[in-house]
Amino acid sequence: MSKLQVDDIVNKDDTGSAGFSKGVVVTGVATATTFDGNATTATTATTATTATTATNAQGISGTPDIAVRNITGVAATFTGVLTYEDVTNIDSVGIVTARTGIKVLAGGINIVGGGATVAGIATFHDGADIEGFKVEDGQTAATPNGEFNFYLASGHFFRYTGTPGADYYPNFKHSASINLNDRMDVNDVVTATLAVNSPAVTYHIANTIHIDGNATGENSYTIDTDWVGGTAPAAGNGSGHDIYSFTIIKTADKTFTILANALGAA
Repeated sequence: MSKLQVDDIVNKDDTGSAGFSKGVVVTGVATATTFDGNATTATTATTATTATTATNAQGISGTPDIAVRNITGVAATFTGVLTYEDVTNIDSVGIVTARTGIKVLAGGINIVGGGATVAGIATFHDGADIEGFKVEDGQTAATPNGEFNFYLASGHFFRYTGTPGADYYPNFKHSASINLNDRMDVNDVVTATLAVNSPAVTYHIANTIHIDGNATGENSYTIDTDWVGGTAPAAGNGSGHDIYSFTIIKTADKTFTILANALGAA
């Protein structure tokens, strides 16, 4: 086997690089300033400064800047800051920390477990937050007449401004599409207040309060309503307003105790 020792190889006219029509086999280290052409496979690259096309890249190290369209892999580790935009979903098994706040544009926030801990003041735009004290939005209607929906998600205060047309009673729900039983855990407590215009003693609240559209005994619901004083009102106030307060306690699935009190009604 012969050995060729030269300082440079050029074409025969000494005007450009030499051509190797049968290819080149290099058993040692190949060093080049740049690569031009289609690199279909790069098995080892200690420093990649420019990669025009690479379908399979392994062992990339050094400090190159790499721009790609999509990355698919099993895991990724970043020692610095990861900045990204337009992320559809984030699934984290650890703690997610946002240094300058979180803005939710749609869909809301659903906390499945663990609850929410707020170190500062929490502001909810369904009502007003005055130095940490929440003022709920109220519900108002004209005339009570039989059963009516008391949606607690719309506020814990309900006022009827018109003259009652019959005995009335609330159906407590979270909202039109969500049951209160699905939003309350066992031993959770929620309060509500009902104010009814009472120009006459004729009509008053009926002792048949519903929850999620059910009276006690319906669809496995058990509702125990205990009135302060031992009995439900039998007449309205006859002037001003009848005020009713309710403390709703969930003691088991579809099982509630309601502590009810009447002011003004007899």
